[in-house]
Amino acid sequence: MNTRVLYAVGIGIIIIGVVFYLFNIGFLSQNSESNDNPESLVNGTNDVPTQSIQPQPSPSDSPETTGLTPQQLNSQNLSLSVNSVKVIPVNNDSRLETVFKVYNPNRGSAILETVTYNVYLDNVRIASGDVGSRTEGFVDSLESVYPIIGNQSIVIRDTESLTEDANSLFDSQGNMVAAIADNSNSTTSQAYDVNGTYFYTLNRGSDTQVRENEFNFQYPLN
Repeated sequence: MNTRVLYAVGIGIIIIGVVFYLFNIGFLSQNSESNDNPESLVNGTNDVPTQSIQPQPSPSDSPETTGLTPQQLNSQNLSLSVNSVKVIPVNNDSRLETVFKVYNPNRGSAILETVTYNVYLDNVRIASGDVGSRTEGFVDSLESVYPIIGNQSIVIRDTESLTEDANSLFDSQGNMVAAIADNSNSTTSQAYDVNGTYFYTLNRGSDTQVRENEFNFQYPLN
C-alpha cells in the first residue's frame, strides 16, 4: 500500500516538472522574439524597411519650362568687337595690328571659322586681313579655327603689312607722318574704319548651322 502511494506521488512530481519545464521554454522563446524586434512590436509594423525619398531634379532649366527647344537656346549670333587697332614697328617696317574680341552668348559651343576685314583711314585702305579658315560645315581640324564654349569670349590678334598707300602715312616706327598728324589734330573724330565679315558654326546638338555676319566699327587713333 505504501509503495503504490510513493509511486503515484513520484509520477505526479515528474509530470508537474515536465509541464513547468515546457512552460518556461515557451515563455523564454516569446521574450526572445520580442527583444529582437522591439520597434516592430511597438509601432505595429511588419519589419518592412522604410523607402528613402530621392530628391527630384528641378525642372527650371528644362526646355519645357523655358518654352524653348535646345536648338533655340543655341541660336544666338556671336558678338564681335574691336579691342584695338594700331601701327607697330616690326623689323624696321610698319605693320598694322588689329585685335578682335568674339563672345558666344549661347549655352552650347560655337566655332569661329574666319574673320575677313579691311582697315581704312581717311578713305585710304591701311591693311586687309583674313584670320582662320573656312570649314564649309565640316571640321576636320581645330588648328585653323577658334572653338568658343558657351558664355565665353576669345581674343584674336592679327598683324598685317601696310598697303603701299598706307606706307606714305607712317614712318618705320609706326608713327604718323608729321603732315598727316597735323591734319588729324584739326579733325575732331578721326578714327580707323574697320569693316568685314566673320563666319562661324553653331553647335546645336545633332544639328549645326553655319552663319556669317558683317561688321563695321570705328576705332580712334592712338
